Amino acid sequence: MAGMIPRTKVPSALLRRAENQAWVLSREQVLAGGLSDRVITRLIRTDWLQLAPGVYSLRPEPSWLGLGWAGVLLAGPGSCLGLAAAAYLHRLMPAPDRFAIWSPDRQVRSREPWVFSRHRRDAVGHPPRTTLVRTVLDLAATQRTDALVNLLAAAVGRGAPAAMIREALAELPRHPRRQLLTELLADVGDGVRSPLERHYLHRVEGAHGLPVALRQESPVGAFATDAWYAEFGTVVELDGRTWHEGAARFRDQTRDNRHTEAGLDTLRYGWSDTLDRPCTMARRIASVLSRNGWRGRPHDCPRCAGRRWV
Repeated sequence: MAGMIPRTKVPSALLRRAENQAWVLSREQVLAGGLSDRVITRLIRTDWLQLAPGVYSLRPEPSWLGLGWAGVLLAGPGSCLGLAAAAYLHRLMPAPDRFAIWSPDRQVRSREPWVFSRHRRDAVGHPPRTTLVRTVLDLAATQRTDALVNLLAAAVGRGAPAAMIREALAELPRHPRRQLLTELLADVGDGVRSPLERHYLHRVEGAHGLPVALRQESPVGAFATDAWYAEFGTVVELDGRTWHEGAARFRDQTRDNRHTEAGLDTLRYGWSDTLDRPCTMARRIASVLSRNGWRGRPHDCPRCAGRRWV
């Protein structure tokens, strides 16, 4: 029909590159792919979406990954995703609404949803993101303690042992939370995998002189435990909820049954016990341990000083 703009054919090599970048391209990539600025202008009017000056989405609604690629392309060569965006790509935490971008050579003005910082970081992956260990250390500067425990535990689960993170921390002499990180890494290295488990370790077990449990070990089958007092046939399970739901509930039930079949006593506690009644909780665990052969004696913590153990 007269007056219509002919549809532009995008070279197949450029389309493959776009597909490999979640359907996002930079102006430099488009020009290198054989199209001119005039053609780019036409495509923005008819087919493409300009996400920012010089960065285009070939899809009308870019994906989360596409927006991540856009930030990296805006920041230029050597740039990478960092902080929560990198943590999401490492499967450490949920996807954030904003994208932190590290750029080594130039400062780019931040604009939603991108926050640019001029720092050099080693990068891995596609799109490039900070390494798993560096992602954890960068996030640790601002995370609250319980969130940081979860982050460290997730990193260990993704293949970064606590010792590896500790070694990387030693190479950052000015990390603002060195002492806290060192303490948490010691706990995670000993098998702590959640804030609740850490509170149990310090408020209940350590504060009252109970024996040191094995953590993330399996008394029977493939069922790892939160705290296993192997010598005294006792297991302590810590539930973030009053009781798990759905498949998790049946998994825990099967685990408890297997422990009972093996002659183990299983005690189950939650947040309110561990945070609000740690002394009572310690007394009850101590009584079971004593019945099963423990010859030690629990001691008072500052919270329960003056109370009589029975």
